[in-house]
Amino acid sequence: PYQSSLGWYVVLHPVGNPIDKTFQFGWREFFNHIEAILQRNKLRFTLHNYFLMFPLDGLRQCKNWTRDFLSLIARLKAENPDQYWPCVLVTVDRKGLNLNDDLPAKLSVDWEQLSPDYPHMTMRNALVLGEDFLFHEVRFASARQAPDDWCSVTLRTDDASQGGVLPQMVPAQLVVGSNPHCFYCGQRSHLTPQCPTRTMPPHDPTLWRQVALLDFSVMHDAMSRIDTRLLSGEEDPISSLIAESTPEGLLTRGFYDLLWPVQVRSIGTFWRLRSKGTRKGFDDLAPEDNSPVWETWKTFPFREPHEVDRELQNLAHRFPKDFRVMSLRGFVALEHGDITKALAYWKEAEMFSTFPVIQAWHIFLQARAMEFQNNFSQALLLYDQALKISPALSFVEVRKLVCEVKRGFTEQALGALVDLVGKDGHYFNKVLIDPEMERGHIQIFTCLYGLWTEMESRAKEEESNLVKIRDELAVWFLPGNIFVDSMAERIDKLQNITSIHNYVAFQSLSTGRAQLEKELQLYIAKQARSFKDQFKSFTDELRAIYDEAAWFPFPGALVEFNKSCSQSVLNMNWAMRTNFHVPEAFRKAQMMVDQEAERMKRLKGRMRFLRIIRDSTLFVLSFAESFFWIELVGILLIFVLLPLILVYGDKVGLDMAANLLTKERWQVQKVFLLMLTVFAVGVAALRTVLRFEAIRDKIFAKARAASKRPPKKK
Repeated sequence: PYQSSLGWYVVLHPVGNPIDKTFQFGWREFFNHIEAILQRNKLRFTLHNYFLMFPLDGLRQCKNWTRDFLSLIARLKAENPDQYWPCVLVTVDRKGLNLNDDLPAKLSVDWEQLSPDYPHMTMRNALVLGEDFLFHEVRFASARQAPDDWCSVTLRTDDASQGGVLPQMVPAQLVVGSNPHCFYCGQRSHLTPQCPTRTMPPHDPTLWRQVALLDFSVMHDAMSRIDTRLLSGEEDPISSLIAESTPEGLLTRGFYDLLWPVQVRSIGTFWRLRSKGTRKGFDDLAPEDNSPVWETWKTFPFREPHEVDRELQNLAHRFPKDFRVMSLRGFVALEHGDITKALAYWKEAEMFSTFPVIQAWHIFLQARAMEFQNNFSQALLLYDQALKISPALSFVEVRKLVCEVKRGFTEQALGALVDLVGKDGHYFNKVLIDPEMERGHIQIFTCLYGLWTEMESRAKEEESNLVKIRDELAVWFLPGNIFVDSMAERIDKLQNITSIHNYVAFQSLSTGRAQLEKELQLYIAKQARSFKDQFKSFTDELRAIYDEAAWFPFPGALVEFNKSCSQSVLNMNWAMRTNFHVPEAFRKAQMMVDQEAERMKRLKGRMRFLRIIRDSTLFVLSFAESFFWIELVGILLIFVLLPLILVYGDKVGLDMAANLLTKERWQVQKVFLLMLTVFAVGVAALRTVLRFEAIRDKIFAKARAASKRPPKKK
């Protein structure tokens, strides 16, 4: 049903700053290739103010030119990147237009919104190109035609080789319009002073974790419903959506959370930072002081800007070096539309900032203002400066990507995008719904499609890997192990994630499985070392038990004891020779450790009883030996001394003793023997108690030395 005039004008315009040397070299090299195509197709052209314009007189010419241009782009990117330069291209019907220097201005298209490398035309014209081409919806402001009439064209073979493109997620009503991008949220549906973020609640750090629980299909359907709500004529639909707990409400809050560090609601958060800007720093903010600037900030969204500015002027006189006053004055100037004054205030606030992270934030605000003015080169330099001061501010890296996309160099941003998404999957969802990525949506969404399919296939592998880990736990460990129970619980949680078709969920599954496997290997290695140490400890304990039991005086009582010790010796020998990094050995070691621990407990208890008997026997023998020698010496003295007293007593003055012995000899001997026995018992007991440890150690040392002495040769 579509008809075309079969006559077109093509306008090609290189992106970038014409006074930049890189631009001049890149455009000159790329123009040589374009000129060759034009000459080959016998197309006359004109070049004015870096706008290349030429007519297409028929459908065949249009097809050939479009195919040659797209093929050239693909070939140069793959083979000679130095000779490629991004250019935007528009193909329009000739009707009502003339090929002259005013043609670009008459097209009424936003050249800053067109995606480089892909010809843009109406869908009516794209359809007549035939089945060799595919078209993709393009949404930008145009006074000439409705946004939905425009599309970008690609070769079908190129799309097949790239694998596909994710569907656009951002509602059209947020990316089209005559307004510039909002400073606070990047949308074009309103001006900066009317941004809904001015009165929104503080930034919610859990928001993107909630988005990560949404299926991709749920997100896509929710976006369609949001677009419908925005077109329904409902009074203030944005505020209603923000307040909802539905997927639509969650994603709407996500639109306005992308640029939360530059929004009025976040000013107080950055004023209170005291660390280097890490996540921990955002969780541990300094308390508010008694400065009146806090009340001014809180009431700023609800008051007239000139009234707030007058109050801030008074505060600036009272506190000339308070960076917070200059910081807030920058936002007031921004909403007045004076970007130059806002930059000056933020520069002054940067100089007076008390901590590096606050200084980096003010540099970030200046970079955002430069980006807001389409001064992308200066914005990129400032973003790099902010990252250098505070590397933990990851949201700065995203703005660098957006700058590259907005200035037309999307290809240069893809590598950094892949790295950023690899570090944190939440950036996949953030880029997916970022309204300022519209210009490079084909390249960006093609890249995201590749990441999505790769992660989706990896998630399927991870599901089977989780089953393998669960099976490994059953092979390595005995039932009832605390570590196994903990791992099984975490595996269950990861398996529940597999039902969520979201990039973050896929990435969490992959990283979670890898972490589980790493922890499992570390735990097995740790337990294997622990088993070796425990068996070595059991060996030392068993050796000590053997040493003590070997000198037990009643071997017949050690039959059961020796049998238990022999079994332990066999187990110890097996443990010392075995590699516990093998499942069967590891599992057996778990059982054996518990068995040996129980056996050692029994052996030690038995050994304590045997030690009492052994020590008691040794004590009695030592006591008997001491008593025997004391008693023997005493008896000898009695039987020698008494006769001497009897014979020589009267000569040495012992007449009474001699007379007593003569009359009561046997009675005296009995008394002396009794006293001697009591004395011998006391002395022997005292001597045995004092010297028992030394006597025992000496006997054991001799026994050990004898056992280690090599046998005599026969």
